[in-house]
Amino acid sequence: MTREEFIPLRDLIYEKTGIFFAENKMYLLESRLSNRLNEMGFMSYDDYYFFLKYGNEDSRKELINLFDVVTTNETSFFRNPPQLDALKIILQKNYFNNNNNPLASPLKIWSTACSTGEEPYTLAIMLLEMIELTRKNISFTIYATDISHRVLESAKKGVYGPYSVRNMDGNIIKKYFVQKGDSYAINENIKRFVKFEHMNLIDSNAYKKFRFMDIIFCRNVLIYFDEKAKKKVIDNLYESLKPGGFLTIGHAESLHNISRAFKPIMFPGAIAYQKG
Repeated sequence: MTREEFIPLRDLIYEKTGIFFAENKMYLLESRLSNRLNEMGFMSYDDYYFFLKYGNEDSRKELINLFDVVTTNETSFFRNPPQLDALKIILQKNYFNNNNNPLASPLKIWSTACSTGEEPYTLAIMLLEMIELTRKNISFTIYATDISHRVLESAKKGVYGPYSVRNMDGNIIKKYFVQKGDSYAINENIKRFVKFEHMNLIDSNAYKKFRFMDIIFCRNVLIYFDEKAKKKVIDNLYESLKPGGFLTIGHAESLHNISRAFKPIMFPGAIAYQKG
């Protein structure tokens, strides 16, 4: 891939997804797209670009494959425990301690980049464990979205290998999974709490379906966006939250210079951002 081939492809990917490949990542984009060129029978990256940019219905379908290969889907169950401990504190203080004021509507939590489903299923398991422990009759729904159709199909199946469950307590695995050899299938009882849907976070119109959220997880997503795209996504997430709702981003990410609309809440080893 030459620089002349890289620039228009990079700009097209940014336009469609908000994901920005700096010039020092040209080799990464080349490695991720090389198989697509071979499968589609294109002789150059320029040919592939012009097909995507000016093609027909087939090119629109190929954009789905493009989204699949340029997104990173590294995840596992109960990833980053300090952030999950912070969530428990938030839930306990704001939702489970309302003895005389039960929730008027189901608790709504949104996993915005759910990948193969480990994060939203983790959130569902956490809530079920808290409900069992406190004996509170709290209903909830986990909304789970991703730009990749491929990972969403995998998430709906809910079957995982040993690597995905490596951070989980053995008793939790026995309680919420069915093990067959090296495969771990999430119980159907968990699946019913999670609603999967395709969504592109850079598409402002798509947020209309996700309003009045109590808690939003958007972890390890902002690192792929430039400043303009980051502000656009964070502004839309702010509008999607209920007043007083909470946003969690990746532990290595920050809202500094992106948004002053949130109030940072400090927890041991983690920060949550609250809508004023």
